Amino acid sequence: MDRSPPAGTRSGRRRSHPQPAYDESGIPQTPIDTSNINEHLSMGGRMFRRHNLPRTAGALLVMVLAALGLVAVEATAASAAVRTVYYDASRAGEFRTNFDQAATIWNSSVSTVRLAPRTPGNVTIYVDDGWPRAQPTGLGSGRVWMGRQAVNQGYDRTRIATHEMGHILGLPDRRTGLCSDLMSGSSAPVSCRNAYPSAAEASRVNSLFGGTLTAPTTGVSYTWTGAEDPGPFVVGGRPASENYPWMVYVSGCTGTLIKANWAVTARHCSTPSSVRVGSVNRTSGGTVVRVTRAVSHPSVDVKLLQLASSVSYAPAPIPGTSGAVGTATRIIGWGQTCPQRGCGSAPAVANELDTSIVADSRCIGINATYEICTNNTNGNSGACYGDSGGPQVRRINGVWNLIGATSRAGNNNPTCATGPSIYVDLPSIRSWINTQVGGLPA
Repeated sequence: MDRSPPAGTRSGRRRSHPQPAYDESGIPQTPIDTSNINEHLSMGGRMFRRHNLPRTAGALLVMVLAALGLVAVEATAASAAVRTVYYDASRAGEFRTNFDQAATIWNSSVSTVRLAPRTPGNVTIYVDDGWPRAQPTGLGSGRVWMGRQAVNQGYDRTRIATHEMGHILGLPDRRTGLCSDLMSGSSAPVSCRNAYPSAAEASRVNSLFGGTLTAPTTGVSYTWTGAEDPGPFVVGGRPASENYPWMVYVSGCTGTLIKANWAVTARHCSTPSSVRVGSVNRTSGGTVVRVTRAVSHPSVDVKLLQLASSVSYAPAPIPGTSGAVGTATRIIGWGQTCPQRGCGSAPAVANELDTSIVADSRCIGINATYEICTNNTNGNSGACYGDSGGPQVRRINGVWNLIGATSRAGNNNPTCATGPSIYVDLPSIRSWINTQVGGLPA
C-alpha cells in the first residue's frame, strides 16, 4: 500500500522524540530545684519513692538515675515492635494452603515481622495461568499471583509462594542458581524443593522491618522467570466480535499466527512451553501446540515462536506498510479490562477495540522507524497490562492484515489508556521476519 501520505502524516514520522507551647517532650519548661539530688542519689531508689517531688523534677531524676545505671529504662521505639502483615489468600484457589505454609516458614525465620491471614489484607493473592509474579506497593503490601505455568513445569508450589511473599517483604530477585537461596527463583533447578530463606535473606527482612535498612523503592514488579511484567491488556473495548483464526494465547501475553508453524509476540514476554492457536477463548477451542524455539529481534520488542507442528488455521498476512496517520485499525488481546495494574483478572474471551494510527509526536520515546503510535480511543480506551505482543490489524481489501504487536504505553503512565500506546511496526521488519521463518505466505 502507498505509504506517501500528505504533510503531517506518517511520512514525516520517521524520527525519535525525547522523553512526573510545651516543648517536644511535653514537659513544661519551669525552673527545677535540684539542690538535694545528690542526697536522693546516695540513698538510692528508696529515697526517691518516699519524697513527693514535683513531677518535672521526678522526670529529670529518672533520666539521671538511668544514666547511672540505678534504674532500667525499657525501649519504646516503634521500630522495636513486631509488625504484622496480613495476607488475603481467599482468591488463591488450590494454592491457598501453600501460602499458609509460606507464612509459617517466614514466621519461623524472622523476628521483626509476622504474617497472618485476614480478608481483606495488606497483601492480596490471586491465581491465573501465567507466570508467578509479585507487585509490591510498599514494604509489607502489594499483590501476588500464583501462576500455574511454573507449577505445570514442575516448580515446587510452596517454594514459589514463599519466594513471591519474599518480594512483598522487601527482597529482590537474586538469580544465583542456588537452591539454598530462596530468591534465586527459577534460576535454581526445577527439582529444587527448598522453601526457606537463607540466613542472609532472613537477616535482610529483619533489618528492613526493624528499621535499620531503607525500604526498597516501590513500583517494581517481579516475575518468576525474570522477564518483565507482561504488558498491556485492552481497556474500554468489547468481547471479540469474530473468531479470529490467527489469535494465539501466549500464557499471560498475546500473539498472532503469521505462518502455519510460526507466531509473533513481544520480546519481553516469557517464552511459553505451548500456545493455544485459533481461538479467541484462551481456555478452550483451537489447538494447543508445543513451542520448540524462540527468536528475538535484536533491537525491537518482537519475538518469533516456532511451533512443533503446523496448524490448519489461516495466518494473518503482514502487508508492505502499516499506513498513514489516521488509518483505522483494531487491537485485540486478553486480560483485565480495568486500567489500574492488578485491578482484575484476565477474561476468558479476548477483547477488541477499534482505534487508529496517530502522529508519533504523541508517543514518548517512540522509535519512529520501527514503531507505531496508536490512539487511546475517546481518551480512555486502549492497551494495558497483559496484552503485550497482541495484534494491531487493519483491513485491506476486506482482509485483516497484521501491522503491529503491542509493546508499551506511550505516555509512561502506569494507569492504562491515559495516553496512546506503542506497537512495533511489523511491516518495517517484514524482511527480517521473512528470513527467520523461511518465507512468509504470499
